[in-house]
Order: sequence, then structure tokens, then C-alpha cells
Amino acid sequence: MATILRDLSYRHQWLYDSISRLAALTVGGEGRFRRLALAGVDFSPGISVLDVCCGSGQTTQFLVERVSPGSAEESASAATPAGIAGSVTGLDASPLSIRRAERNVPQATFVEAWAEDMPFAEETFDLVHTSA
Repeated sequence: MATILRDLSYRHQWLYDSISRLAALTVGGEGRFRRLALAGVDFSPGISVLDVCCGSGQTTQFLVERVSPGSAEESASAATPAGIAGSVTGLDASPLSIRRAERNVPQATFVEAWAEDMPFAEETFDLVHTSA
């Protein structure tokens, strides 16, 4: 995202989320947009996924569902811990976005950091995804 837009998107997350949902209508809605983006990805057992610029966790939720099928619903009811088949980590520079993502997708781990300066060793993740 252009530097001039970063500050605006962090201060007005609701606006960014609304624009994203509106843009996704061109392909049938946000859910279909997220599924289409991940359609060709091979999610093998034990995969470790990083969602860069995760925002409030919209795509992170779809990644969790693909990495641990069934775990999203089960974890919401606290019957089964998430991450049985793999793990998902979301990264974003906005503290507000990270707080929202933690509420929206408790099955994932979230880290507050800039994409240009990630606090991970090389080859920590099997798959890195970004929709920013």
C-alpha cells in the first residue's frame, strides 16, 4: 500500500474494510473473493502459513479454515484447539487491526510488525500470503 494511504488505513480501518467488501462484490462477495484467491494453493498437513498485512483478519479466517478444516467452528465452541493440521500467523503494522484480528480469528496467532521488517527467521513459514 502506498505510504500516504498507510496512515489513513490504520486510523480508519472501518473505511478500508468497507471498501474491500465493496470491491469484492465484483466477483460475488468477500467470501468468494477470498476462496478464489486461495483456490489453487496446496495446503498440506502441518503447513505453517503467514498472512502478511492481515488487517482485521478476513483472509486469515479463510486460511485457518483451509489449514485446519473444521477447526474454526470447533475452536469457537472450545471443543478442539485450532492448528491440528497446521498453523496460521497474521502480521500487520496496525495495533488496532491486530486487536480486531485477535477477536475475529482466535485460532490464529498475530504479530504486530511492519512487512518490511518481519521478526521471523528465514524459512519459518511454508506459505506466505498477502492480499494487500
